Amino acid sequence: MKLFFKKIYFFVLSLLGTIKFKFYILTHDNIKVIVGAGKTKIKGWFSTEEYFFNIVNPLDFEKFFKKKKIDFLLAEHVLEHIDEEQLSIVISNFYNYSNKNCNIRIAVPDGFHPDINYINYVKPGGIGAGAKEHKSLFNYKILVDLFADKGFVPDLIEYWDDNAKFHSKYEDDEKGIVSRSFANDERNFDNKPSYTSLIIDFRKNF
Repeated sequence: MKLFFKKIYFFVLSLLGTIKFKFYILTHDNIKVIVGAGKTKIKGWFSTEEYFFNIVNPLDFEKFFKKKKIDFLLAEHVLEHIDEEQLSIVISNFYNYSNKNCNIRIAVPDGFHPDINYINYVKPGGIGAGAKEHKSLFNYKILVDLFADKGFVPDLIEYWDDNAKFHSKYEDDEKGIVSRSFANDERNFDNKPSYTSLIIDFRKNF
């Protein structure tokens, strides 16, 4: 009986999410989507969850974006939960269902972070929240190559390079607010980059 009511509950959640998302797309000229949003909410953006918009599934993109495509997309600490084969599909979905001048902002844990405690916290199977479900630990080179193979060009926003030097030009802007950034994460209270993200904006290569 509990399983039955659980299925009903998630069916209703999925239905409501689908209706709200379609209404947002219908009533907005600029489509701004947060995927795997959790508690993240940004004014003017629509926060999605896997139970009604699965970024691995091309059919979900077709359902929502057949007529009107994405202008801005934010994925904060989402892609590290997706395995390599599925990630290729996700990036293709981003490309196929976004506008020519779209901006795809990706934020993930940074594999070039020089602090071993940070790496142990975020690596697949690590000790941090959600790390047991992490499939990958990216650095800027890996992530740039993955998106370049699908037709995207990068703009590096925040990252550690392979010489353990930190770079950041991140600011809270219309391209998507990243809470786990040098500017916003409270773990950087002493103005040292203790907890940062690899943040890259991707645009289509025309």
